[in-house]
Amino acid sequence: MIFYVACWTEDDGVYSCGHSHQSVRDAMNCLVPDGGSFIRAHDNGLLRSLNNREFIDFLESLKEMPWSWRNKAQGCEFTVPPTVNAEEEPP
Repeated sequence: MIFYVACWTEDDGVYSCGHSHQSVRDAMNCLVPDGGSFIRAHDNGLLRSLNNREFIDFLESLKEMPWSWRNKAQGCEFTVPPTVNAEEEPP
């Protein structure tokens, strides 16, 4: 049986959220959006990196996360398109 966990590292090791998420998307709800957490598959008693299909699920789910910049940008007066250089003046 495969399930997924959100993980992060600290000085003394790797930790997980402790939940048995049935999907990568569900495990992403436990991610802390600081760039220091990640998803691992728990496959037959061993933690492993996501395979290609699971990683695609991860990437496709990013835009749906409540902390995603796409969700925060909706409803704002001004949204900078991702192709605009940060040093350019907004239109």
